[in-house]
Amino acid sequence: MNNNIATAFYDAMFGESDYSRDKHINKLEQKALDNVREILNSPKLLSSHIPSLPAILVKLINTLKDPNADFLEISGIIEQDPPLALQVLKVANSPAYFRGNSEICSLRKAVSLLGVTGVANIATTIMMEKIRPERPIYYKLFGKQIWRHSVHCAFLCQTIANDTRCDEFDEFDAHFLGLIHDVGKIIVFNCLCEALSTNIGADNDQPGSSVFKEVMSEMSTDISIFVAKEWQLPKMYCDALSQQHSKRTTPLAKLLFDANAMCEVFLLFEKKFIGEPQLTKLRRRFAINDQNWQRFIEAVDEMEATL
Repeated sequence: MNNNIATAFYDAMFGESDYSRDKHINKLEQKALDNVREILNSPKLLSSHIPSLPAILVKLINTLKDPNADFLEISGIIEQDPPLALQVLKVANSPAYFRGNSEICSLRKAVSLLGVTGVANIATTIMMEKIRPERPIYYKLFGKQIWRHSVHCAFLCQTIANDTRCDEFDEFDAHFLGLIHDVGKIIVFNCLCEALSTNIGADNDQPGSSVFKEVMSEMSTDISIFVAKEWQLPKMYCDALSQQHSKRTTPLAKLLFDANAMCEVFLLFEKKFIGEPQLTKLRRRFAINDQNWQRFIEAVDEMEATL
């Protein structure tokens, strides 16, 4: 088992590290790292790789941060984008969310039944999905894990936030931060795809050494912080992301760290890299109580249906 939880995402994509060459990076890995370093060292180049945040999403976030906003304003914003409105209703009527007897046919009814935060989370997830990796050749193998993990993390962040009821942030803050915390991996993923497409190195070269995974994980966090600032997201989001590298002094930063780590552990458990006893031990380490974990496990299948 890989002892560094931070590289669990890459273990899930590429398999466990080849410990016989832990400190040796092959040509394919070196090319991918060079691509990422080049982007990190050039703010202008990095900006060109950052997808635009949908205008509707910006308006939605600003409205949700307004203490005087109501459900009519939220539904009004979503209604400005008819395709988005239809998708929101479709998801709201899916088994993952719908608990009624009759179909939800209007956004206002969806908001009244699911709540402002519930509908906002659905809309945000739909909009953020548009910036996920789109390269069809590699997405099925690698890129889907990025989005899947982000959705899992968003759900667990929201679940913990709902349980803790912190005055400094709400369920939407927790859900949205979990959803975008790995946006840096999208850029890392694209750099990896470029390296793979060049056929650099030997035919059997694979991105599997532990040192490669550790460096890529570190770089992706740096990029996520840069992206959040470029998007001009609320300072509390940027601070929480920045603190993933250091001491987590804010409740939101700690919540993200614990939820993200546990979702990475869940990937290792799914791949049978760890067993139930190790999973339980790590869950206690990250203070994920039985009730919240059970909610997460029960929701996994429903989340899969929406991916």
